[in-house]
Formats: sequence, structure tokens, C-alpha cells
Amino acid sequence: MRTKYSDLYFGLSDAVNEAKQDPDHFFRSYVNINNVVDEVTSGRRTFVFGPKGTGKSALGLWIASDVDSVCSQVRDAASLPLADIPNLQTGQPAGVERTVTAWKFILLCNYLTLLRRDNACSMTNAREVDRVTRLLREYGFMGDASGKALLKVATTTVAIPIPRAGSVYKKESKSALNIFSLIPYLEEWVSSARSPNRHVLFIDGLDSIYLNDPRYDESLAALVQAAYRMNQNLGAAGATGSVVLLLRNDVFSRVSLRLPDSQKMRDDLGVDLDWRILTGSAGRNAPLFKLVNDKASAAAEESVTVLDYFPAKIKVGNGNREIPTVQYLLNLTRHTPRDLLRLFEEIRKVEASNVLGQGSSQLSAAVIREGVVQYSTKYFVNAIKNEFAGYEGGPEIAQDAVTALQYLGSQKFDRIGFRQRLREVRGTQVSEQEGDRLLKLLFFAGAIGNLVGNDSYMRFYHRRDDSEIYLRGGLILHGTLCHAWNVPFAT
Repeated sequence: MRTKYSDLYFGLSDAVNEAKQDPDHFFRSYVNINNVVDEVTSGRRTFVFGPKGTGKSALGLWIASDVDSVCSQVRDAASLPLADIPNLQTGQPAGVERTVTAWKFILLCNYLTLLRRDNACSMTNAREVDRVTRLLREYGFMGDASGKALLKVATTTVAIPIPRAGSVYKKESKSALNIFSLIPYLEEWVSSARSPNRHVLFIDGLDSIYLNDPRYDESLAALVQAAYRMNQNLGAAGATGSVVLLLRNDVFSRVSLRLPDSQKMRDDLGVDLDWRILTGSAGRNAPLFKLVNDKASAAAEESVTVLDYFPAKIKVGNGNREIPTVQYLLNLTRHTPRDLLRLFEEIRKVEASNVLGQGSSQLSAAVIREGVVQYSTKYFVNAIKNEFAGYEGGPEIAQDAVTALQYLGSQKFDRIGFRQRLREVRGTQVSEQEGDRLLKLLFFAGAIGNLVGNDSYMRFYHRRDDSEIYLRGGLILHGTLCHAWNVPFAT
């Protein structure tokens, strides 16, 4: 007999937590969509784009722990004081180039740490590399304390003493190196390193949505530029690795205005983790469902096809209309692994509770409906709010925006109607500019979309590329929020 649906495993919401708590299932069920692993480890792709929940962190973790002949590490930039990095004293005048230098220094420090973890890696001037590495570690630039170190040295200049003996620094006339003058040596050391292994440094934690802080934009744009230049140097030298940034599409689009080479970066070096099923041709064989099946199969230790537990069609509305189950389930998500896995998990919890009875071979309509309600109210609404992390104004603004959507009482709406409800929620006037800004944030979060045509029930599009929301046209609320708030579906 096959495993009961109530006993299936769909993982945790956060890949980091799952990799720590249940590494066996996490690594066995990873889906290498579009061969992204080889593209990244080879150095052909150094920017990985995708909204939250598409597996950017999972990619880094899986490569770091489960790919032979690859030494890699995932560094979380969320702990770094991004807005303060432009103040890092590199020995240069304040400005864009100093910020780029600061980021290049941070990347080189972390990349050098990665190289020194590889026992098979050989480097020229190894003794001097070890001395400088030790000094940088004492300053705090290597390891988990780097955030505090950056704040500490924002008002002072780092000085690396030059040894009196030796020929490494024979061109230098001073007794110490600052960050700017040290970087060429760091670049030379990492570029000349040789090893039978590849080295990949992942920078994660850059998923914060609009922060409305120009210093954040300046800092993040400089990070992208620094990584781009560093990878060019590593590639030209035939080095053993690269730096990979894990970025949201919309965050990159925002800072790309500050990057002269942004289009080349995206076209030549970027890869999108795109799980969308834009047509019905792939259906249940699409990568998104393969991931779900692989995760469940790994835990059950048998081949599992999750959709076999569901009826072929689901009744919607007043019960007079049926739609294919694949279409029904996907329309409850934003076409991301996290959303779909959470949906299956909430349905599993309802089935496991026995409150609505257990089906012998297929899930009952009552179990599916209750699972959808639990997913909509417990997961999806909060996932939308979490997309506002770091937004100026804090969680109160996010709550106001979501409450205004809820008060609309209709799936179809326009910007004027939203602004009116937002004003009612706040009890104060709301400018057109502020209302539009919040609508853009809700669009990026996947809560709303542009209304396309009249058949609105199946026409929600979650933002994935550079297309902007059209605020002067009709807007539509995500169907899952209609389930959560009991909003009538548009007809």
C-alpha cells in the first residue's frame, strides 16, 4: 500500500532551517532546475535572480554541502550594515568608487577565507597570505563578526603593517597598507590560487524589498559592481572560482539604474529561478511538481506522485464549475516552490487531523477546501506582509496596506478605490504618490496583479521580470487572498 497523504513530507518554509533540521530529505529532494547548479559552479552564471521562495538560498546551501569538487560558502549579507558600508575608510575620498572598493574588500576577505578552507589549494606567497589573513581576522573582517567590524572602522582607517624583510611589497614606499592599497595584493593572491576544486562564494540575504533609503541603493549597487569586477578579474586570470549574488529580480531592477553594465550583467551572467508553468503542456510533469514529488518520495522512501491523491478536477464557486486540479492549485500560489509546498502541507495537516475524515485513496473535497483556507489565512497573508521587511514606516505601514486590500470587498479594483480604503484605515489623507508606492510594493509581493481581459479568475500574473505594474488600469486581488478574506471572486 502506498504511503498515506497524511504521512507525506513537504519540508519547511525556510531552506536554511530545513537543511539544518532534516538535511537528508533536503539534499535528496533538491531539483536542479534548468541545470542551474552546473551553470553556477562553472562560473558561467554569477547572478541568480528570483522572488522569495524560488530556491535561491536552497541553491547555495545545496552546492555548499552536496556537490563534489566544489568548495563553497554562503554568507548572509543581512547581518551587514549595508547603509554604513559607503562610510568605510578605504583610503579614498567619499563617493561611489570608495563604496565599490569597500565591497570588493569585503568580498575578497570572504573569498580568501574560502580558499584557505581548501587543503588542496596552493597559493603564492602563502606565508604572507596567512599573516595578512590573521590580521584581517583580528580586525573582524572574516567570520560572523564582520558586521560589527565594519561599523567600528567606519570612522578609522585600517592599516596593515608592511614587513621590513621580503620582496612582496617592494613597490610600496609607506610602512603600512590601507584597504585601497591592499586590494591589488588580495586580488593577485586569489587569482593565482590553484586547486583541483572549484570555489564559489554565495552572498545571500539581499531580499529586502524597497527600503526607501538612498544609502541602501548606493551600497547594493556598489556590491553588484564590485562582484562583477571581481568575477571579471578571476575569469581573466583563469582562477578557480567566482562570487555569486542571490538577488530578487525587482531589487536588481531598482539598483540597475546606477549600473552602466546592468543589461550585460543580466544577459550574460544572470540566471532566473523561474518555476512558472505558463501553459498547460507541462502540467503535472513540470519542474515545480517534480520538486514536490521528489521531496515527498525522499521521505517516504518510495516513488510518490502527490497529485495522485487529488481528484482530477476541483469544483469552484457554487459547485457548478470544475477546473483541472493542477490549474486550481497553481492559482493559489505565486508559482514558487515555497508556496506550493506550504499549500500541500496545510492540506496534509487537515487530513492528518481526522476531523473531516480520511479518504481511502483520494482526498475529499472538504479536506482540500479546509486546507486551502488554512493555507490562505495562516501562510499566504503573512507571507505578503513579510515582503515589506525593511520598508520605511515599519510593520504598521504593511498592515495598513494589507487591511486596505481586505476592506475593498471586491477582487477587482483600481488605484482610487485602494486609496480611499487606505484613508479609511488610517483616518488621515493619503497622497496619490504614497498610495501608488504601496500598490507597487503589493505588486512585487505578489498580492495583486494587472487585470488582463474579462476572465479574471485565472488571469493573475506575479511579477517576475522588468515589467511594471500599470496603475492606471484595472487591478486584481490574488485569489488566495479572496479565500483568506472571504472576498467574492470576480466574474
